[in-house]
Amino acid sequence: MPLVYTRTIVPGSMLGIWHVTEDAESIFGQLELNPEDEKIYLSIHNQNRKLQWLGCRMVLSHLLQTPKIGIRYTDYGKPQLVSDEATISFSHSGSYAAAICSTTSSVGIDLEQVRERISRVKDRFLSVQELKLVSKADRLEILTLFWAVKETLYKINGKPDIDIQHDISIESFDYLCAVNGELIARMKSPDTANRIPVSYHRLDDFILAWAMVPGKK
Repeated sequence: MPLVYTRTIVPGSMLGIWHVTEDAESIFGQLELNPEDEKIYLSIHNQNRKLQWLGCRMVLSHLLQTPKIGIRYTDYGKPQLVSDEATISFSHSGSYAAAICSTTSSVGIDLEQVRERISRVKDRFLSVQELKLVSKADRLEILTLFWAVKETLYKINGKPDIDIQHDISIESFDYLCAVNGELIARMKSPDTANRIPVSYHRLDDFILAWAMVPGKK
């Protein structure tokens, strides 16, 4: 299955979503992984997890227009291209995988399926003020979007020194059930701009969020 959604955000910055319907061997045969990443792949035993992992790299392969995907990892597990030609971020949910890359900015991406269980953990990642922004009519969609936004910024930060509930905050916005939209979030981090626009896109019952912060790191 080819990409089901692609977007050139600005020149040099692209993202995509892949619907993973192939078997793992078929996808693996289309990629040229570096030894470190191939070792990680061979260590994954869960079949669904293996497909999601490969799906993320298939998206990146199409965005970079090469089957050679050389990836290394920071001490905190953040993926980076060996070539350093662009910054990258991955996400997956269900049978979908997503990736974003940029030659000019630090990037983050998160893909989430809208499910009822998000309601059970809302008090763990949202502040009292943010909970007031969640309308009853679109409760699940907004909760899922807020989680995706916070995960996106957490990935940009790339370190476990940030509290997703208290250090990342979402400003007031109108959801309006639009397929595409943008909101503003704030992140308390000495290495990252404080006020960050985060874009989102709805695909069936999935919500994709992404953000870019100028400057590669």
